[in-house]
Amino acid sequence: MIVTRELNVNLNDWETRYILESLSKEMAHLKAINASSEDEDEVADAGNDFIELSGLYDQMSSNAVEVFGQQILDFSRDEI
Repeated sequence: MIVTRELNVNLNDWETRYILESLSKEMAHLKAINASSEDEDEVADAGNDFIELSGLYDQMSSNAVEVFGQQILDFSRDEI
């Protein structure tokens, strides 16, 4: 039997943005590995990890937009 554990965290806007941006970058990295690697195990692992992270990103970004607005997904470094 698997015991599911959960962690609840309160984040402000900049903390949330950094986590979402990091997830986005890691998803891009995994997608690149999946597309370019010649190692079947590495391709499978990257694909599976991408699916898991994608679900986390979707859930977290949806909640973040509700709280902080659409701009929370703007990872640009342009001046305001």
